[in-house]
Amino acid sequence: MRRRLLSALAATAATVAALLAVPTAAHAESNGGVRILPLGDSITDGFNVPGGYRINLWRALAAAGHPVDFVGSQFNGPSDLPDHDHEGHPGWRIDQVDANATAWVSSTAPRSVLIHLGTNDVIQNYDLANAPARLSALVDHVRAAAPAADVFVASIIPLSDAGREASANSFNATIPGIVAGKGAKVHFVDMHAALNTGDLADGVHPTRAGYDKMAARWADALAAVPGSAGDDGAPVSLPVNTNVSLRATTACCTNRYARHQNGLGYTEVVTSASDALLKNDATWRIVPGLAGGCYSLQSRNYPTYYLRHQNGRVKISQDDGTALTRADATWCGRSAPGGVRLASWNFPGSYLRHINSELWLATPGGTATQDNAASLVPDITWALTTPWAP
Repeated sequence: MRRRLLSALAATAATVAALLAVPTAAHAESNGGVRILPLGDSITDGFNVPGGYRINLWRALAAAGHPVDFVGSQFNGPSDLPDHDHEGHPGWRIDQVDANATAWVSSTAPRSVLIHLGTNDVIQNYDLANAPARLSALVDHVRAAAPAADVFVASIIPLSDAGREASANSFNATIPGIVAGKGAKVHFVDMHAALNTGDLADGVHPTRAGYDKMAARWADALAAVPGSAGDDGAPVSLPVNTNVSLRATTACCTNRYARHQNGLGYTEVVTSASDALLKNDATWRIVPGLAGGCYSLQSRNYPTYYLRHQNGRVKISQDDGTALTRADATWCGRSAPGGVRLASWNFPGSYLRHINSELWLATPGGTATQDNAASLVPDITWALTTPWAP
Protein backbone atom coordinates (compact mmCIF):
# COMPACT_ATOMS: atom_id res chain seq x y z
CA MET A 1 0.00 0.00 0.00
CA ARG A 2 2.79 2.39 0.91
CA ARG A 3 4.61 1.71 -2.38
CA ARG A 4 1.43 2.42 -4.36
CA LEU A 5 0.90 5.68 -2.46
CA LEU A 6 4.46 6.82 -3.07
CA SER A 7 4.27 5.88 -6.75
CA ALA A 8 1.04 7.83 -7.09
CA LEU A 9 2.57 10.87 -5.40
CA ALA A 10 5.63 10.74 -7.63
CA ALA A 11 3.50 10.35 -10.76
CA THR A 12 1.28 13.25 -9.73
CA ALA A 13 4.30 15.46 -9.04
CA ALA A 14 5.85 14.61 -12.40
CA THR A 15 2.59 15.27 -14.25
CA VAL A 16 2.06 18.60 -12.53
CA ALA A 17 5.68 19.60 -13.20
CA ALA A 18 5.24 18.85 -16.88
CA LEU A 19 2.07 20.90 -17.04
CA LEU A 20 3.66 23.78 -15.18
CA ALA A 21 6.57 23.86 -17.63
CA VAL A 22 4.19 25.46 -20.13
CA PRO A 23 4.38 29.25 -19.71
CA THR A 24 1.26 30.86 -18.33
CA ALA A 25 -0.02 34.40 -18.67
CA ALA A 26 1.31 36.75 -16.02
CA HIS A 27 -1.02 38.68 -13.74
CA ALA A 28 0.75 41.41 -11.82
CA GLU A 29 -0.88 43.18 -8.90
CA SER A 30 0.92 45.99 -7.17
CA ASN A 31 -0.23 48.32 -4.43
CA GLY A 32 3.13 50.01 -4.02
CA GLY A 33 3.90 48.15 -0.79
CA VAL A 34 7.11 46.44 0.27
CA ARG A 35 7.85 43.66 -2.23
CA ILE A 36 7.94 40.12 -0.84
CA LEU A 37 8.63 37.11 -3.07
CA PRO A 38 7.09 33.80 -1.91
CA LEU A 39 9.34 31.22 -3.61
CA GLY A 40 8.71 27.49 -3.63
CA ASP A 41 6.57 24.64 -4.91
CA SER A 42 2.90 23.63 -4.56
CA ILE A 43 2.89 24.52 -0.87
CA THR A 44 3.76 28.12 -1.78
CA ASP A 45 1.18 27.98 -4.58
CA GLY A 46 -1.51 26.65 -2.25
CA PHE A 47 -2.14 23.49 -4.27
CA ASN A 48 -5.25 22.35 -2.38
CA VAL A 49 -6.11 25.70 -0.78
CA PRO A 50 -5.56 28.38 -3.46
CA GLY A 51 -3.52 31.14 -1.86
CA GLY A 52 -2.20 28.84 0.87
CA TYR A 53 -0.22 30.57 3.59
CA ARG A 54 -0.23 33.80 1.61
CA ILE A 55 -3.84 34.52 2.62
CA ASN A 56 -3.24 34.92 6.33
CA LEU A 57 0.30 36.22 5.91
CA TRP A 58 -0.95 39.21 3.93
CA ARG A 59 -3.60 39.87 6.56
CA ALA A 60 -1.18 39.52 9.44
CA LEU A 61 1.28 41.96 7.88
CA ALA A 62 -1.47 44.44 7.03
CA ALA A 63 -2.82 44.26 10.58
CA ALA A 64 0.68 45.01 11.87
CA GLY A 65 0.80 48.17 9.75
CA HIS A 66 2.82 46.67 6.91
CA PRO A 67 1.00 46.83 3.57
CA VAL A 68 3.07 44.58 1.31
CA ASP A 69 3.22 43.70 -2.35
CA PHE A 70 3.57 39.98 -3.08
CA VAL A 71 5.51 39.52 -6.33
CA GLY A 72 6.14 36.68 -8.77
CA SER A 73 5.10 35.36 -12.15
CA GLN A 74 2.34 33.11 -10.78
CA PHE A 75 -1.12 34.22 -9.71
CA ASN A 76 -3.82 32.51 -7.65
CA GLY A 77 -5.89 32.70 -4.50
CA PRO A 78 -9.35 33.75 -3.31
CA SER A 79 -11.00 37.06 -4.06
CA ASP A 80 -10.51 38.23 -0.48
CA LEU A 81 -6.73 37.93 -0.83
CA PRO A 82 -5.80 41.43 -2.02
CA ASP A 83 -2.56 40.32 -3.74
CA HIS A 84 -2.37 37.01 -5.64
CA ASP A 85 1.19 37.12 -7.03
CA HIS A 86 3.74 34.48 -6.03
CA GLU A 87 6.47 32.17 -7.35
CA GLY A 88 5.18 28.77 -6.26
CA HIS A 89 5.49 25.95 -8.82
CA PRO A 90 3.69 22.65 -8.07
CA GLY A 91 5.88 19.60 -8.53
CA TRP A 92 9.14 21.51 -8.91
CA ARG A 93 12.35 20.50 -7.19
CA ILE A 94 15.08 22.80 -5.93
CA ASP A 95 17.10 22.53 -9.15
CA GLN A 96 14.11 23.41 -11.31
CA VAL A 97 13.35 26.51 -9.28
CA ASP A 98 17.03 27.43 -9.16
CA ALA A 99 17.24 27.35 -12.97
CA ASN A 100 14.80 30.28 -13.08
CA ALA A 101 15.46 32.02 -9.78
CA THR A 102 17.92 34.66 -11.00
CA ALA A 103 15.50 35.89 -13.67
CA TRP A 104 12.53 35.90 -11.30
CA VAL A 105 14.36 37.74 -8.54
CA SER A 106 15.97 40.24 -10.91
CA SER A 107 12.62 41.10 -12.50
CA THR A 108 10.74 41.57 -9.21
CA ALA A 109 13.45 43.22 -7.05
CA PRO A 110 12.03 41.91 -3.76
CA ARG A 111 12.80 43.39 -0.36
CA SER A 112 12.38 39.93 1.17
CA VAL A 113 12.29 36.37 -0.20
CA LEU A 114 10.48 33.48 1.51
CA ILE A 115 11.91 30.08 0.46
CA HIS A 116 10.17 26.79 1.24
CA LEU A 117 11.66 24.12 -1.04
CA GLY A 118 12.77 20.51 -0.96
CA THR A 119 9.49 18.63 -0.55
CA ASN A 120 9.51 17.40 -4.14
CA ASP A 121 13.17 16.39 -3.90
CA VAL A 122 12.13 14.15 -1.01
CA ILE A 123 8.94 12.81 -2.62
CA GLN A 124 10.76 12.05 -5.88
CA ASN A 125 13.79 10.67 -3.99
CA TYR A 126 15.88 12.88 -6.24
CA ASP A 127 19.58 12.79 -5.36
CA LEU A 128 18.85 13.57 -1.73
CA ALA A 129 22.51 13.49 -0.73
CA ASN A 130 23.06 16.64 -2.79
CA ALA A 131 19.78 18.39 -1.96
CA PRO A 132 21.47 20.61 0.68
CA ALA A 133 24.07 21.70 -1.86
CA ARG A 134 21.32 22.55 -4.34
CA LEU A 135 19.52 24.62 -1.72
CA SER A 136 22.76 26.40 -0.85
CA ALA A 137 23.34 27.27 -4.50
CA LEU A 138 19.79 28.58 -4.82
CA VAL A 139 20.28 30.89 -1.86
CA ASP A 140 23.52 32.17 -3.40
CA HIS A 141 21.76 32.93 -6.68
CA VAL A 142 18.92 34.74 -4.91
CA ARG A 143 21.40 36.78 -2.90
CA ALA A 144 23.38 37.69 -6.01
CA ALA A 145 20.24 38.86 -7.81
CA ALA A 146 19.00 40.88 -4.80
CA PRO A 147 21.95 41.72 -2.53
CA ALA A 148 19.93 44.03 -0.29
CA ALA A 149 17.08 41.56 0.27
CA ASP A 150 16.51 39.58 3.42
CA VAL A 151 16.18 35.89 2.51
CA PHE A 152 14.20 33.59 4.78
CA VAL A 153 14.93 29.87 4.30
CA ALA A 154 12.45 27.48 5.89
CA SER A 155 12.73 23.84 6.83
CA ILE A 156 10.13 21.83 4.91
CA ILE A 157 6.92 20.88 6.67
CA PRO A 158 6.25 17.32 7.90
CA LEU A 159 5.25 14.44 5.60
CA SER A 160 2.84 11.73 6.70
CA ASP A 161 4.82 8.82 5.22
CA ALA A 162 7.38 7.70 7.80
CA GLY A 163 10.13 6.98 5.28
CA ARG A 164 9.76 10.30 3.53
CA GLU A 165 9.56 12.09 6.86
CA ALA A 166 12.90 10.57 7.83
CA SER A 167 14.41 11.93 4.62
CA ALA A 168 12.80 15.30 5.25
CA ASN A 169 14.29 15.40 8.76
CA SER A 170 17.76 14.61 7.40
CA PHE A 171 17.43 17.39 4.82
CA ASN A 172 16.03 19.86 7.36
CA ALA A 173 18.92 19.18 9.73
CA THR A 174 21.33 20.69 7.21
CA ILE A 175 19.45 23.95 6.66
CA PRO A 176 20.53 25.89 9.80
CA GLY A 177 24.16 25.26 8.89
CA ILE A 178 23.57 26.40 5.31
CA VAL A 179 21.92 29.57 6.53
CA ALA A 180 24.63 30.27 9.09
CA GLY A 181 27.21 30.43 6.33
CA LYS A 182 25.34 32.96 4.19
CA GLY A 183 25.68 36.12 6.25
CA ALA A 184 23.39 38.40 8.23
CA LYS A 185 20.80 38.83 5.46
CA VAL A 186 19.84 35.14 5.38
CA HIS A 187 17.58 33.77 8.13
CA PHE A 188 16.45 30.30 9.13
CA VAL A 189 12.74 29.64 9.75
CA ASP A 190 11.81 26.39 11.49
CA MET A 191 8.62 25.69 9.56
CA HIS A 192 8.72 21.96 10.29
CA ALA A 193 8.12 22.63 13.97
CA ALA A 194 5.09 24.82 13.23
CA LEU A 195 3.00 21.94 11.85
CA ASN A 196 2.33 18.27 12.53
CA THR A 197 0.90 15.54 10.35
CA GLY A 198 -2.58 16.35 11.62
CA ASP A 199 -2.27 19.64 9.72
CA LEU A 200 -1.94 17.84 6.37
CA ALA A 201 -4.83 17.34 3.95
CA ASP A 202 -3.25 14.58 1.85
CA GLY A 203 -0.05 13.65 3.61
CA VAL A 204 1.90 16.39 1.82
CA HIS A 205 -0.08 19.63 1.56
CA PRO A 206 -1.48 21.51 4.57
CA THR A 207 -5.11 21.98 5.39
CA ARG A 208 -6.30 25.57 5.64
CA ALA A 209 -5.48 25.46 9.36
CA GLY A 210 -2.01 24.19 8.50
CA TYR A 211 -1.45 26.99 6.00
CA ASP A 212 -2.54 29.47 8.66
CA LYS A 213 0.14 28.06 10.98
CA MET A 214 2.68 28.59 8.21
CA ALA A 215 1.47 32.17 7.80
CA ALA A 216 1.95 32.84 11.50
CA ARG A 217 5.48 31.42 11.42
CA TRP A 218 6.42 33.53 8.37
CA ALA A 219 4.90 36.64 10.01
CA ASP A 220 6.92 36.05 13.18
CA ALA A 221 10.09 35.61 11.13
CA LEU A 222 9.52 38.87 9.26
CA ALA A 223 8.68 40.71 12.48
CA ALA A 224 12.00 39.59 13.96
CA VAL A 225 13.98 41.30 11.18
CA PRO A 226 13.34 45.08 11.19
CA GLY A 227 12.59 46.45 7.75
CA SER A 228 12.02 43.07 6.09
CA ALA A 229 8.32 43.89 5.69
CA GLY A 230 8.94 47.63 5.53
CA ASP A 231 9.22 50.34 8.13
CA ASP A 232 5.60 51.40 7.81
CA GLY A 233 4.95 51.30 11.53
CA ALA A 234 7.84 53.49 12.68
CA PRO A 235 6.58 56.48 14.69
CA VAL A 236 7.21 59.91 13.17
CA SER A 237 7.24 63.22 15.04
CA LEU A 238 5.10 65.98 13.52
CA PRO A 239 5.70 69.72 14.00
CA VAL A 240 3.34 70.75 16.81
CA ASN A 241 1.55 74.13 16.66
CA THR A 242 2.47 74.48 13.01
CA ASN A 243 0.21 75.07 10.02
CA VAL A 244 0.60 72.61 7.14
CA SER A 245 -1.21 71.39 4.07
CA LEU A 246 -1.53 67.68 3.26
CA ARG A 247 -0.65 66.87 -0.34
CA ALA A 248 -1.51 63.53 -1.90
CA THR A 249 1.50 61.55 -3.14
CA THR A 250 -0.28 59.18 -5.54
CA ALA A 251 1.13 59.70 -9.04
CA CYS A 252 -2.24 60.83 -10.40
CA CYS A 253 -2.92 63.35 -7.72
CA THR A 254 0.15 65.22 -6.54
CA ASN A 255 -1.61 68.57 -7.07
CA ARG A 256 -4.48 67.62 -4.75
CA TYR A 257 -4.69 68.50 -1.06
CA ALA A 258 -6.82 67.35 1.86
CA ARG A 259 -9.60 69.84 2.55
CA HIS A 260 -12.97 70.04 4.27
CA GLN A 261 -16.15 71.15 2.52
CA ASN A 262 -19.62 71.21 4.05
CA GLY A 263 -18.22 69.25 6.97
CA LEU A 264 -16.74 66.37 4.96
CA GLY A 265 -13.17 65.60 3.92
CA TYR A 266 -12.11 65.63 0.27
CA THR A 267 -9.06 66.19 -1.87
CA GLU A 268 -9.02 69.03 -4.37
CA VAL A 269 -6.55 70.69 -6.71
CA VAL A 270 -5.11 73.79 -5.05
CA THR A 271 -2.90 76.33 -6.80
CA SER A 272 -1.71 79.86 -6.15
CA ALA A 273 -4.71 81.05 -8.17
CA SER A 274 -7.23 79.25 -5.93
CA ASP A 275 -9.61 81.37 -3.90
CA ALA A 276 -9.03 82.14 -0.23
CA LEU A 277 -11.77 79.79 0.99
CA LEU A 278 -10.23 76.76 -0.68
CA LYS A 279 -6.76 77.66 0.61
CA ASN A 280 -8.12 77.95 4.15
CA ASP A 281 -10.07 74.69 3.86
CA ALA A 282 -6.84 72.96 2.76
CA THR A 283 -4.80 74.19 5.72
CA TRP A 284 -4.51 72.40 9.06
CA ARG A 285 -2.80 73.20 12.33
CA ILE A 286 -0.98 70.30 13.99
CA VAL A 287 -1.74 70.36 17.72
CA PRO A 288 -1.24 67.87 20.58
CA GLY A 289 -3.64 64.97 20.24
CA LEU A 290 -7.05 65.51 21.79
CA ALA A 291 -7.01 61.92 23.09
CA GLY A 292 -3.88 62.65 25.12
CA GLY A 293 -1.20 61.43 22.73
CA CYS A 294 0.01 61.81 19.15
CA TYR A 295 -1.60 64.68 17.21
CA SER A 296 -4.82 66.29 16.06
CA LEU A 297 -5.42 68.35 12.90
CA GLN A 298 -7.23 71.57 13.65
CA SER A 299 -9.13 73.35 10.90
CA ARG A 300 -7.45 76.62 9.92
CA ASN A 301 -10.71 78.50 9.39
CA TYR A 302 -12.85 76.65 11.95
CA PRO A 303 -10.45 76.42 14.90
CA THR A 304 -12.84 74.52 17.20
CA TYR A 305 -13.20 71.78 14.55
CA TYR A 306 -10.82 68.88 13.97
CA LEU A 307 -10.26 66.24 11.32
CA ARG A 308 -11.83 62.99 12.54
CA HIS A 309 -13.22 59.69 11.25
CA GLN A 310 -16.76 58.51 11.85
CA ASN A 311 -18.17 55.27 10.45
CA GLY A 312 -15.21 55.18 8.08
CA ARG A 313 -15.80 58.63 6.53
CA VAL A 314 -13.38 61.42 7.43
CA LYS A 315 -14.88 64.82 8.24
CA ILE A 316 -14.43 67.75 10.59
CA SER A 317 -16.22 67.82 13.92
CA GLN A 318 -16.31 70.26 16.79
CA ASP A 319 -14.51 69.14 19.92
CA ASP A 320 -17.45 68.30 22.19
CA GLY A 321 -15.22 66.97 24.94
CA THR A 322 -16.35 63.36 24.61
CA ALA A 323 -13.79 60.58 24.64
CA LEU A 324 -15.04 59.16 21.33
CA THR A 325 -14.79 62.42 19.40
CA ARG A 326 -11.35 63.11 20.78
CA ALA A 327 -10.11 59.60 19.98
CA ASP A 328 -11.55 59.78 16.45
CA ALA A 329 -9.79 63.12 15.97
CA THR A 330 -6.36 61.88 17.06
CA TRP A 331 -3.78 60.66 14.54
CA CYS A 332 -0.30 59.23 14.89
CA GLY A 333 2.47 59.86 12.38
CA ARG A 334 4.02 56.76 10.78
CA SER A 335 6.92 56.60 8.39
CA ALA A 336 6.27 55.91 4.70
CA PRO A 337 8.35 56.16 1.52
CA GLY A 338 7.97 59.70 0.18
CA GLY A 339 5.93 61.08 3.04
CA VAL A 340 4.06 60.20 6.21
CA ARG A 341 1.03 58.12 7.12
CA LEU A 342 -1.59 59.29 9.58
CA ALA A 343 -2.69 56.27 11.61
CA SER A 344 -5.88 56.29 13.65
CA TRP A 345 -5.37 56.59 17.40
CA ASN A 346 -8.28 54.32 18.29
CA PHE A 347 -8.11 51.98 15.28
CA PRO A 348 -4.42 50.98 15.05
CA GLY A 349 -3.47 49.77 11.59
CA SER A 350 -6.01 52.05 9.89
CA TYR A 351 -4.94 55.15 7.98
CA LEU A 352 -6.19 58.40 6.50
CA ARG A 353 -6.77 57.66 2.81
CA HIS A 354 -8.05 59.51 -0.23
CA ILE A 355 -10.15 57.56 -2.74
CA ASN A 356 -12.36 59.01 -5.49
CA SER A 357 -11.46 62.48 -4.17
CA GLU A 358 -12.91 61.68 -0.75
CA LEU A 359 -11.18 61.15 2.61
CA TRP A 360 -11.79 57.83 4.38
CA LEU A 361 -10.29 55.70 7.12
CA ALA A 362 -8.77 52.66 5.39
CA THR A 363 -7.74 49.34 6.92
CA PRO A 364 -5.36 47.35 4.68
CA GLY A 365 -6.90 43.95 4.07
CA GLY A 366 -10.36 45.05 5.20
CA THR A 367 -13.62 44.49 3.35
CA ALA A 368 -14.85 48.05 2.74
CA THR A 369 -14.37 49.80 -0.59
CA GLN A 370 -11.74 52.14 0.83
CA ASP A 371 -9.77 49.13 2.11
CA ASN A 372 -9.17 47.82 -1.41
CA ALA A 373 -5.47 47.12 -1.92
CA ALA A 374 -5.23 48.72 -5.36
CA SER A 375 -3.11 51.88 -4.96
CA LEU A 376 -3.59 51.68 -1.22
CA VAL A 377 -0.02 52.46 -0.21
CA PRO A 378 0.40 55.74 -2.13
CA ASP A 379 -3.16 56.76 -1.23
CA ILE A 380 -2.39 56.57 2.50
CA THR A 381 0.86 58.49 2.14
CA TRP A 382 0.82 62.28 2.51
CA ALA A 383 3.40 65.01 2.08
CA LEU A 384 3.35 67.74 4.72
CA THR A 385 3.83 70.96 2.77
CA THR A 386 3.92 74.70 3.27
CA PRO A 387 0.37 75.77 4.27
CA TRP A 388 -1.81 77.40 1.65
CA ALA A 389 -3.15 79.73 4.35
CA PRO A 390 -0.29 80.53 6.80
